[in-house]
Amino acid sequence: MVELYSECYGHHRTTANTYINDNVVVCVLEGILSTNESELIEQGRSKEVINGRVAFQEGAEDDFTEAIERLTRRRVVAFLSANQTDPGVASELFFLEAPPPAGGEVT
Repeated sequence: MVELYSECYGHHRTTANTYINDNVVVCVLEGILSTNESELIEQGRSKEVINGRVAFQEGAEDDFTEAIERLTRRRVVAFLSANQTDPGVASELFFLEAPPPAGGEVT
């Protein structure tokens, strides 16, 4: 996620923690704001920043999903994203397809 954010926003300040529990993957990112976004927020244009981020998430959904599927070796069945301008955090939430049952095929 940090690499994808860096490619799209052109800065390397983002840090991330990822949590996996059963069929859910949550990536919490901090330091997400670009210099331009920070300037817009200072001008009282936070809503514009959020709208831009929503558009970004929609455009990057396939890249995010592919990365999670590659790393977990499981199919992503749903993706949600949320952003907060103060303090500049985001969360990427992925729901995974249930793993195959242990011991083989379902009868």
